[in-house]
Amino acid sequence: MFKVSNIVNIVICIVLGLIPLLYICIYLLNVNLKKNRKKKIIRLVVNTLLIVLTLSCFKIALFSVKELNNKDINNNNTVEKRTEAKNNKTTTTTTTVKTTTTSNTKYKKLSVVLEDDEKVGKTSKGYTIYEKDGITYIDGYLIANKTYSLPKDYNPGKLDSTVSAAAADMFAAAKKEKGYSMWAQSGFRSYETQKNIYDRYVKNDGKANADTYSARPGYSEHQSGLAFDVCATNKPCITSGFNNTDEANWLSENAWKYGFILRYVKDKTDETGYKYESWHFRYVGYDLAKELYNDGDWITMEDYFGFTSKYSD
Repeated sequence: MFKVSNIVNIVICIVLGLIPLLYICIYLLNVNLKKNRKKKIIRLVVNTLLIVLTLSCFKIALFSVKELNNKDINNNNTVEKRTEAKNNKTTTTTTTVKTTTTSNTKYKKLSVVLEDDEKVGKTSKGYTIYEKDGITYIDGYLIANKTYSLPKDYNPGKLDSTVSAAAADMFAAAKKEKGYSMWAQSGFRSYETQKNIYDRYVKNDGKANADTYSARPGYSEHQSGLAFDVCATNKPCITSGFNNTDEANWLSENAWKYGFILRYVKDKTDETGYKYESWHFRYVGYDLAKELYNDGDWITMEDYFGFTSKYSD
């Protein structure tokens, strides 16, 4: 089948071809060849050739413009296809980077094998409470607070290796993004070390006051090897003076990406049992950390799982 463009081309060629013939006919009808016949024929031939030449140039110009337009259209289509392919490629790459950066595979929940016979109850929100070797787990997460203690002889000796690696990533990111120099000043503490710290606070501030900011021996998250206090260069360390620093704000907004939670949240002492501590972070893994981060409105573990943090005496 002929395309419309092909039919148009044929019509143009026919019209251009008829113009010289039309000129010859008109010329012969209006010119008397009896006088100066030779001269008039020469003029006819010359004029006809000029018309043919002019029409040929016009035809060449016309089709050249058309060809250029077609070429531009093809080029534009090619560019659009390349741009679309590039955009698709870029989108795919961005998604991959994002998945890798905040991967819950890298910052995963620390696995603990728990048996059915180790179940001891349910929280107010229906999560299973386990007890294994004197340690309490809720939904598989080790719990150390005012309600649930750790055995005196529980002593991992240092921060868990997964926690240390995640902390190194977090501090490196803070350095790269903002130039902040931060580190874990106080990580693992043994039962004995916590006892010495707590007894000193009790001696200085009294037991009631000490209980608002320091854990009794056996009830400290530091003994678990899953928590630490953060300090930063030229900033108050492990005091309320750290609360409104740029470093504290960065940690509050970014720690969840590395599996950490702000453990003692502001204005939630009635849930955690402790005053707000902007420097104390606990590792739970990416998935739970993201849930507790709650788009910046931190949720405590106690509230999320439905358990208490209160001493029995």
